[in-house]
Amino acid sequence: MEIIRFVNDNLARSNCYVVKCEKKCFVVDPGEEKMTEVIDFLEKNDLEMVAVLLTHGHWDHILGVNSMLEYKKVPLFVSEKGYEFLFNPELSLSSWHDANFKINENLDIRKLKEDDMIGLSGITDDENKSIFKIIETPGHTSGDICYYSEKEKIMITGDTLFKGTYGRVDLPTSNPIEMGKSLKKLMQYPEDTKVYPGHSFDTTIGEEKRYY
Repeated sequence: MEIIRFVNDNLARSNCYVVKCEKKCFVVDPGEEKMTEVIDFLEKNDLEMVAVLLTHGHWDHILGVNSMLEYKKVPLFVSEKGYEFLFNPELSLSSWHDANFKINENLDIRKLKEDDMIGLSGITDDENKSIFKIIETPGHTSGDICYYSEKEKIMITGDTLFKGTYGRVDLPTSNPIEMGKSLKKLMQYPEDTKVYPGHSFDTTIGEEKRYY
């Protein structure tokens, strides 16, 4: 597995990741209206996108959903509790930023919950075919999830855990108590787990344990 980071061209400068598994890939949190740079990268490297994964439903992580799925029709994965954010501009905060985001309702949207496993062909019960396992981490929003690979020792944390800090807890559906529980939960994972956050640069669980 290889993870390539792109910085979404939006005011929040959020991260988008291409998760490369040989010639297939996932795209995580496409957050700019036209995902030209990511699409060009996929085409240049002859990569087959098999799904778009969302860590949560804020505008700066979902603005590029339509762009990616117009490029190729694949399933869109979001948490069960994050699903509503895709259709509610107050929850996604797109109305706060005049983003005017409206998702295409004809998309193949699939909901995720704690301990679900995702493989290259979608949700799976076979650990041998699993790429990521889902960790529910409410706090920043009620629907935040992380994508964890035990085999690769990789975790994509969205806006739950950043390098040296964590996501805001003063937004609609935020909950500081739940955030505390989620951070404590993540600190139980192996210290050499590499963390790819929703903003800024990567870190490790071990580095972040110094703060919690």
